[in-house]
Amino acid sequence: MSKALDTLNQILVYGANKGVTLNSTTDKSLSGTQITIKDQSLINFGSCSYMGLEYHNALKAGAQDALERYGTQFSTSRTYLSLGLYDELEAELHNIFQKPLIATASTTLGHLAALPVIIEEGDAVILDLQVHSSVQMATQILKARKVPIYIIPHNSTEGLEMKIKQLQNKHKKIWYLADGVYSMYGDGAPLKELERMLNTYKQFHLYIDDAHGMGWTGENGVGYVRSKMAHHDKMVLATSLNKSFASAGGLIVFPNEEMRNKVRNCGSTLIFSGPIQPPMLGAAIASAKLHQTSTFEQSQKELQAKIAYTNQRIEELNLPQYCPSETPLFFICAGTTRIICNIIDRMKQRGFYLNSAGFPAVPMKKGGIRFMITAHHTYQEIDAMLVALQREYVLGLEEEGSSIAHVAKTFKLPPFEIVFEEQVTEKESKEDDTLQLHEELYRTIESIDSKEWDKYLGTDDGCHSYNNIRQLQMSFSNHPRKEDNAQFYFHKVTDERGEIVTLAFFTSAWVKDDMFADAEVSAKVEEMRMVDPYYLTSKQVVTGTMFSMGKSVYMNRQHPQWKQGLEKLIEQIQQVVEQEGASKLILRDFDQTESEDLKDMMLELGLIAYQLPNNCVVEHVNWNSQEEYLQTLSSKYRYSLRKEILKYTDQFDVRFDKPTTEPEKRTCFELYKNVFDKALEMNVFELPYAVFEMMYNDPNYDIIRLYLKGSDEVVGVLFSYRNGSRYNALAVGLNYEYVRTHNTYKQILYQSVLRANALGCITLDLAFTAELEKKKVGATVKPVYAFVQAAEHLSHAILETIQ
Repeated sequence: MSKALDTLNQILVYGANKGVTLNSTTDKSLSGTQITIKDQSLINFGSCSYMGLEYHNALKAGAQDALERYGTQFSTSRTYLSLGLYDELEAELHNIFQKPLIATASTTLGHLAALPVIIEEGDAVILDLQVHSSVQMATQILKARKVPIYIIPHNSTEGLEMKIKQLQNKHKKIWYLADGVYSMYGDGAPLKELERMLNTYKQFHLYIDDAHGMGWTGENGVGYVRSKMAHHDKMVLATSLNKSFASAGGLIVFPNEEMRNKVRNCGSTLIFSGPIQPPMLGAAIASAKLHQTSTFEQSQKELQAKIAYTNQRIEELNLPQYCPSETPLFFICAGTTRIICNIIDRMKQRGFYLNSAGFPAVPMKKGGIRFMITAHHTYQEIDAMLVALQREYVLGLEEEGSSIAHVAKTFKLPPFEIVFEEQVTEKESKEDDTLQLHEELYRTIESIDSKEWDKYLGTDDGCHSYNNIRQLQMSFSNHPRKEDNAQFYFHKVTDERGEIVTLAFFTSAWVKDDMFADAEVSAKVEEMRMVDPYYLTSKQVVTGTMFSMGKSVYMNRQHPQWKQGLEKLIEQIQQVVEQEGASKLILRDFDQTESEDLKDMMLELGLIAYQLPNNCVVEHVNWNSQEEYLQTLSSKYRYSLRKEILKYTDQFDVRFDKPTTEPEKRTCFELYKNVFDKALEMNVFELPYAVFEMMYNDPNYDIIRLYLKGSDEVVGVLFSYRNGSRYNALAVGLNYEYVRTHNTYKQILYQSVLRANALGCITLDLAFTAELEKKKVGATVKPVYAFVQAAEHLSHAILETIQ
């Protein structure tokens, strides 16, 4: 499973366990707003059938009539044959839109049919960050065809216009892909500005999905986009025959017949996918006719009055709506997954079903409560729900350790207040639970007792001894380049007896956003960094350092309050993220068992489990002879070792003394830079020379140098840290002239095994990447996990578009 799918699966499984997602109704029949989930009767505020036509007699009669006349399906590709009802439907829809159009089996299939046809070689595509997932799905086909794709921040007209100016002399057409009404926040596209740009820039074209805007507004339900602007001759409009239209299928509306016919003839999903089936074609025709009646406008006005009432009551109740608008979708700012689930569960207990709006549709900490107003809702139901939401919103925040002030800060909203008696009582109760714990935050390790540190984090399973962290803190300080510096933080939580509950350290440093991207992606990003060295880079807060391995978070899992201690640590790191203006929080390194144990708790706190590159460890290097060592390898790897490594051993002189002259030291550093320039599997900034100076001087660091036999030419170097019985390989340097001819990389891996054994170590940690070569010297692969929280997901979205 890909990392993106694994993340989505985590969220959905968690939501299902909390009763927020993957629910089913148990009603024998439905009408109006009432639904039943697990024998609980709820008023449904999760429906997108805005006009409430799904129970309308005309639509039911249309479906029944088509069913009786044509059966349940007409199973033929439209390329060969269409049921005549299609022609009737498209004629009625043409009366509404007054433009050439095609009805499709769904809006998603419409995107997949239209976009690959209308966007041609030589064109470029710009995506709004929040454009619907179905549109983004279709752009993957364009990406495969090498059509350049760019992403701009949500509704950024300034960013869009700047990008148009950058691209207008390089491409035939520049397509902007956006939503008319966005499905998470309920806000609309800046249509007046888009219309201005369509009239200003010849190459600029607009493809806009108005699925959530159709029906409830505009003449004859033509939708949000067309209610704000005429159908421009450089605009393609996609919309839905579900939602307000209450039938099935999608719709693509074109500016001219030529484009319509090309998509009709060449759109892949129109050729190879099944059609809308007869009963729903009948319902769609009935709905289209209903949209053109004199009574429909009155129904729209009635819904719009309810929307206005909802906005008024939200304002009166001081609920924090992210983007107040005239649409029937509403988003109330909340925070993490745990907070959202708490509030939704509380609302279910009050008899109301609402939706969650969370990651990956919105940033991890910026989730919210999402609900829709439909024609079925009465004013009394709307009012009762919002009054209940006001109370359960505040209590839910407080129960999960959040607050109104925290919401305002996270979402950058003006300060607001919601106060009533129960709020104070529950808040005090929550604080009582954690009175026993005390936390301290230090900016230098010298503020912490060295023996205490080494007992919990300086153990022999990594590089985090007190002395090493002290030296690393000095090595990453006072450099002119921002990427060479790191701010260190040390956090301790103790109970009333002074017993340590959690102990951790983390650093704030400048990081490449593509650190864990595919090497091919990083290679292309590096090309862009030739122009802008800080393109797709940001400050991030990471437990441990960018140059160390091992445990950086100690949790006393035997302590009854270890979870509260971990929560305090994460809250403190989140504060640092905000103070430093960082883009991401990363807790690392956890093994597979720890990751599984902590996954749900971390998700509740807004962090996603993320698999890092595997670690490679030779677990037993305390053998007594080479033959004994060879017996630890499989027959396949014994053969590889003899053929690829032992065969070349006598061509090298190996030295373990440290370089003393400046030329020797610089040569080792230059060899490291050779590898750094090619190592894109884990793309990081080059280490400052001060780190190497530290390693040259610290007796706990070990340096292996490979020389060609009888020569003074260094062709390989390995920098390692010895901590107790563990030998940690940290950085390698190579002269690539000899990598193929002499297998120098494999040779230095082998020499690290011998060196670890000679020093009396038990374990050799060979770190990440080059798994196959490390397995040949006896390494086993250990999955490693991190828990990640991104403050924004623009950089991730941009990386997804890089070809």
